[in-house]
Amino acid sequence: MFRKFIGEKYFCGLDVGAQTIKAGLIESKENRQFELLGVYEGNTAGFDGTSVTDLGELSASINTVLSGLVSNTRVKIKTVQMGIGGELIRQRLSTSVMPLLDRGSKVISRRDIVKIQKQAQLLGVKMDEIILHDFPQSYKVDDINRALNPSGLYGRKLEIDTLIVAVNGTIIKNLSKAVNQAGYDVENIFFTTYAATMTALDDFQRKQGCLFVDIGASVTDLVIFKGGQLRFLSSIPLGSDDITRAIAARLNISHGLADDIKKSYGVVRHRQAGMNEEILIKSEEGYTPVKKEAISEALDPVVNDLINMLKASVARSELERQLPGIIMSGGGSLLTGLPERLEEEMVLPVKMASINFCSRKMHNAAKFLSSVGLAHAGFDKSLGLFVKRNQYSHWLKGLVDRSKELYEEYF
Repeated sequence: MFRKFIGEKYFCGLDVGAQTIKAGLIESKENRQFELLGVYEGNTAGFDGTSVTDLGELSASINTVLSGLVSNTRVKIKTVQMGIGGELIRQRLSTSVMPLLDRGSKVISRRDIVKIQKQAQLLGVKMDEIILHDFPQSYKVDDINRALNPSGLYGRKLEIDTLIVAVNGTIIKNLSKAVNQAGYDVENIFFTTYAATMTALDDFQRKQGCLFVDIGASVTDLVIFKGGQLRFLSSIPLGSDDITRAIAARLNISHGLADDIKKSYGVVRHRQAGMNEEILIKSEEGYTPVKKEAISEALDPVVNDLINMLKASVARSELERQLPGIIMSGGGSLLTGLPERLEEEMVLPVKMASINFCSRKMHNAAKFLSSVGLAHAGFDKSLGLFVKRNQYSHWLKGLVDRSKELYEEYF
């Protein structure tokens, strides 16, 4: 018997990747508490990570994953929170300047801040793009006063620097159509890695500072938080599938077999005990013995490139000296020895991401963090809209707030 889907009680996250599709379902409780009801994973077909190659195949893949999640959780799903990531993400810094008064100065109001944010969005987005998120980095008042929140300050001119995260509109439409064709509606769309941080990081970690590394199939995304804000975002064109291809080329085996070997026997550190052991892999002639050391030697160049690119990206952020640690996520982060190797190279403590509201420990939490994070992001989005509606539902409170804004704006 299925549990009835009621309003905004259940939230389903859908992470459509180049290799796999993952889905996670959470139930919202009282006092912003959650329960993880289940996760499900299936292979991707009809999508290569950059475009929809076959709408029917992709729709069938999505349907398989969501149907499996429904079967396991016994919850009827109607809508999903879809994630966009990898090579589809476009990010850039946008700057906008707005005069407040020709003469004298005024108190900067919330309306002024909203207005310049929208202006920066318009200047930072291209005609074919849809903005998923924008992260204000700083405000400048009259070219001299830099602030994180300029509300209430006096000034004649207001300037903003904001980080825009956008995606091609056609891609959004095609992926949404695949979800619709599978029998579901897309309620919200988020940047997948950012959504994952909502579940993996708490307020203290965002304020203290944290480097969050999400290793996907073809792209590794990293985001840096400091002072409670997202301060830096970068994408590296290397992922776990590059490691698989390196193993396949070195051992002259199929991609699928190489992926199985990577998951079962792949070890980043080839000096570990037991590396001279041999395993048997299937070949046309039967079974061929291969040393574990050969597998590590095959993946080592890709791992080196990945770590060097990570180090270069963090250096560009100019925040490397302010980071207390690294948190890893994504299926690629589960490669044995990779966290330890990264810790040595970056000289920072590294730990695997976990689902911070989950009472039971998941051994593969880093793998499903994105889909659960998307569900969490959907809940936060609904809560934000609900709070905003109720904030102005009382006509007297709304009138008082508006009066305060008018007074600050003109006096």
